[in-house]
Amino acid sequence: MTRLERAIAGLVYASVVLGLLFLYVLSGTAGIPSFLFPSIAIGEVVWAVCAVAISRKVRWAPYMAVVLALITLAVSLPQPTHYDFAETGQVVAFLIFTGGAVLQFALIAAVALFVFRSKRG
Repeated sequence: MTRLERAIAGLVYASVVLGLLFLYVLSGTAGIPSFLFPSIAIGEVVWAVCAVAISRKVRWAPYMAVVLALITLAVSLPQPTHYDFAETGQVVAFLIFTGGAVLQFALIAAVALFVFRSKRG
């Protein structure tokens, strides 16, 4: 396994861990819409499936990780409540959101580099 493949795996595993941490924080939050927790939990299960596929070196797993990263960013970045975390002093929630966004961008870049290097030879 190359360093880049290990980095991709590490980013996927970190996304899973951060997602679990987010679910834990979310479970103690009052006033969230009833559909939100189950929706995020289902997404977390899909991320876990991706992590297992990455660990087994399944060929399509990095592509699945990019799709999940794009979906995660598309769903989370437009949410004004995520930015409210910083304004209301919810440091842990804001760090989870920010760290997750950084992880997703890094994952997309790492897989793009992996694909570029694979195609090049």
